[in-house]
Amino acid sequence: MRIADLKLFKKVVELGSFTAAANALDLPRANVSRRISELEKVVEAQLFHRTTRSISLTNSGETYFEEINMAIELLDRAQQSVSSARDMLKGKIKLGVLPETYDLLQPILFEFHDKYPQIELDIRSISNGFNEIFQQGLDVAIHGGSVFDSDIVARKVIQYHRALVASPNYIDQFGGLKSLEDLRNHKCICFRWPSGDVDTHWHFESGSTSVAPNLVANSVGFIKGATLRGRGISFLPTMMIQNELKDGSLVPLLPQETAKTEDGWILYPQPKTLNKASKALIEHLSSEIPRLNQLS
Repeated sequence: MRIADLKLFKKVVELGSFTAAANALDLPRANVSRRISELEKVVEAQLFHRTTRSISLTNSGETYFEEINMAIELLDRAQQSVSSARDMLKGKIKLGVLPETYDLLQPILFEFHDKYPQIELDIRSISNGFNEIFQQGLDVAIHGGSVFDSDIVARKVIQYHRALVASPNYIDQFGGLKSLEDLRNHKCICFRWPSGDVDTHWHFESGSTSVAPNLVANSVGFIKGATLRGRGISFLPTMMIQNELKDGSLVPLLPQETAKTEDGWILYPQPKTLNKASKALIEHLSSEIPRLNQLS
């Protein structure tokens, strides 16, 4: 009986399926199923009720989980006691990041990596942290906008604003805006939320306005590129367009209209499923990401 197999059994119980555990540990699902079957032979008891759609612990499985869970915690505590909490922190972290936030997050992640060089960071591109955190077996994910009812923990780390922007070429061709109502007569580029809804209602402190998009994308990066190429007016987070606003490749429209604040989140499974390295990254991100407000 190997400790790795006991930890695999623990991960299956915590995540509720062989597939989720396989994704979290970067293992083939068949490998997980085989090792659990081998563990059942060793302990001479069936640990899971299996159906085509779900698994659940048997009575023997529940008893076994309670006992080995305490044993694993003691083993991990013993391992931590013989290593420095900082210098010897090790492990692998799978982090889901929105591609359009790479430039903002890279300095923060590299600072963490320099502090803990023995931690392996595995960065994954995502579009929807809530869906992909289990699909890709992520330890941590970055999310912007609304949160959904879920077993996933969502920690708010930043508030940000958006701004109406267009390229100088677009303004030369189609003119600027005198009021929010003018948006109805312009080409607008809208974001598609992970839920599938299109963001056609743009909210400001003075009120909301509806727009009719002529271009829709589920990538802020694509929308930014389309706006730079004169395809229309967009409503983009100011943090992500600071360089373009400074060099004039994007021009703010109706700067007197203040957009309502939106929230940015760190997502992660229940803390008991996280390794120590992931917990350290969550604390680092929670401390450093709010500093990005200085860019807004």
